Amino acid sequence: MKWLVLFLLSIGLLVSAQPKQCLLSDFYGLSWIGEPTMRHMELSRWITTNGDSCTSEQLVTLWNNLAMWSGVADSAEIRAKVLYYHARAREREKK
Repeated sequence: MKWLVLFLLSIGLLVSAQPKQCLLSDFYGLSWIGEPTMRHMELSRWITTNGDSCTSEQLVTLWNNLAMWSGVADSAEIRAKVLYYHARAREREKK
């Protein structure tokens, strides 16, 4: 039993050590959450967690599809986060 717990903990550490990636398909997958409040929270969390690893092109794609993907969970908060991370991505890409 303790080997199983040790194995599960080591898998958890490996997963948490993976570099963050900006996979828009993950964002799109979250958009299928049925409850709008929960969908809004998860989409906002995804942008906060993965925004710094996105390129400016990916963030433009996200911006252009945000209304369609988030539906009624679209908000000024999510849009502001996309704009914030887009500005940071542009600065990173200039260097």
